Amino acid sequence: MLKHRTKTEPTTLFWFDMFRWLFACAGTMVVGGRDAKTNDRVVKKHLNPTDLYAHADVHGAPSVIIKDGSQAGEHTLTEACVFALCFSKAWKSKVASGSAYWVKPDQVSKTPEPGEFLPRGAFVIRGKRNYSKKLEMKLGVGEVIVEGERKIMCGPQSAVAAQTSEFFLITPGEEKRILFVKKLSDFYNISIEEIDRILPPGDLRVLARP
Repeated sequence: MLKHRTKTEPTTLFWFDMFRWLFACAGTMVVGGRDAKTNDRVVKKHLNPTDLYAHADVHGAPSVIIKDGSQAGEHTLTEACVFALCFSKAWKSKVASGSAYWVKPDQVSKTPEPGEFLPRGAFVIRGKRNYSKKLEMKLGVGEVIVEGERKIMCGPQSAVAAQTSEFFLITPGEEKRILFVKKLSDFYNISIEEIDRILPPGDLRVLARP
């Protein structure tokens, strides 16, 4: 049963709150753009030579950075790909699964091919793409601790489950997103605006709850 709380309490803001974010099950930081502007910013400011870049095989997907990704295991890379897919337009399309890929930083370019136009927030990927296919469209939402502060995190089920045993599990569906936002706001005692920022861009179905 959902708890009822009357007064919301904001969580501590971190640098990554301006982006979409995730701590993978192994603790790896993953950040992604929210729109064209932050897609540009996350790559230009935060993609370092030791990182990896992930993107869903879908138009309208976020640019996702796996911090120190060159040292990450296969499970972390898969979680980053799920993250990239679920926060793309694929969620609104209500597909059950999809694919995403990761590449090295030097494969990501802002220089288009001759005669082509590259819109803001888009990048050219050159060379081999390392695909993760048949990824399930499922996300967990739960309360985690970041640097001693509580945060509400939305990410692949395995990543959320590694940090809390109590979480919501969601998939694309017919429940209105705004109604779920309000439920989570009440349950976690967090503002509607803060909850709204962490959820995928479309309606959903709740598969499991605390």
